[in-house]
Amino acid sequence: MKDITVSDIEVLWDKTQIDGEISRIAKAIDSRVKNYDSVNLIPILSGSVMFVSDLMSQLEDLRPGFYKMFPLIVKSYGNELESQGTKIYGDEFLTDSLDKDSPTIVVDDLMDTGETLLKVKQSVEKICNKPVLTAVLLNKHGKRKHVIEPDYYCFSLNDKSWVVGYGMDYKGKFRGLNYVGTIFN
Repeated sequence: MKDITVSDIEVLWDKTQIDGEISRIAKAIDSRVKNYDSVNLIPILSGSVMFVSDLMSQLEDLRPGFYKMFPLIVKSYGNELESQGTKIYGDEFLTDSLDKDSPTIVVDDLMDTGETLLKVKQSVEKICNKPVLTAVLLNKHGKRKHVIEPDYYCFSLNDKSWVVGYGMDYKGKFRGLNYVGTIFN
């Protein structure tokens, strides 16, 4: 693929649509976990930064002080276009930090192959006694290799197009766009 510029990106979902969907799943999550004293949130960095920030704000509006955050760095792509395998950094601190008797929600920008969320979820399930759920901004089926579906997602795509913005990147670029778009060149 040639060098990409913002003019090569077609907007799929704008900020207003994203905000509406995040509000929808925040209410669904809060409803599901309302009978617990707290909930662990594990954002997968760096892709989930924008999504988890907005999701956490929505969740805090619904139930202040109820959600605890424990970020992880997980690398699958780096600056490549194909997965290089999944490496989890920081999962050793989860054993000492997570509230083991609370449900956990693993948050990522997208689920494509499913490998990242599957590995993180399996790692957390070894620690926690309560349900481990997943939430993503984009459920992208085109490259799915594992039998896993997110528990919560804002949008869905059934193709193999490269998606950028709102945390998702192309070789480290375009993560900070306040919309989700696809590269069309």
